[in-house]
Amino acid sequence: MEVFGIEHIIYMIVSLVVMIIALVLFKKFIPKDKTFILIKILAGIGLVLIIIYRIVVSLSRDGTFLDFIPDTFCSTMGFVLPLVVLLCKPESKIFQFALFAGFFGGILTFFYPDFLVYFDDIFNIHPFTGLLYHTFMMFIFIASLVLGYFKPSFKKWTSFVTGLAFLVVWGSFGNTALGQSNNMYLNAPLISGTPFTWWLTGILLIILYTVIIQIYEMFTLPVKEWSIILLFNKLKQIFTKKKKIADNTTKDEQN
Repeated sequence: MEVFGIEHIIYMIVSLVVMIIALVLFKKFIPKDKTFILIKILAGIGLVLIIIYRIVVSLSRDGTFLDFIPDTFCSTMGFVLPLVVLLCKPESKIFQFALFAGFFGGILTFFYPDFLVYFDDIFNIHPFTGLLYHTFMMFIFIASLVLGYFKPSFKKWTSFVTGLAFLVVWGSFGNTALGQSNNMYLNAPLISGTPFTWWLTGILLIILYTVIIQIYEMFTLPVKEWSIILLFNKLKQIFTKKKKIADNTTKDEQN
């Protein structure tokens, strides 16, 4: 089965249509004070899907518990994202990390599920559950944002960078202590034959993460409150202050 083959394209189209319809219905019929229940239900479904997927993966290998343990960025976030949504408040830093990291893993694999090439039928339980849990990670992020349950903030910007650092530590532990071969893609690129190593991909994700938060602010905040404007004004004040100090120093030397 091909990536961007007819089955994959149909899956994407159907999934996007279903998500749009679901969001419209949620906005219309779910009261704001009940949104948290809906988001937690979605997280619960996502958790069930990743558990099923990891069981399938385990059975396709040696069937041991070590085979069940996630060994990729996406499968790790497949557990982290729903658990964080179920257990943590949306205002917490770990919530922002989990939603963004899960969204990136979900959307990248939604559009480029490289594992499809190993199967003949999209309805094989292995690729199908893999696609479903990635789709749910993406949908949980979108639903949380659209329904106002989660509001990204530059004040929690470091949460994503810190979270990625912890994933690198987890990957190193998996590769050394657990004997996994390429946990977190630390030993080989995400896609064979490409330059997308773990560190380059991490840098690109941090840039994309920053851009998305700024775009969100542009749609939700007045211009004077945009972080990029506040940063510009702060830098302007710093350079203005330095210039004044330099000018005063020059005047003192001349006197």
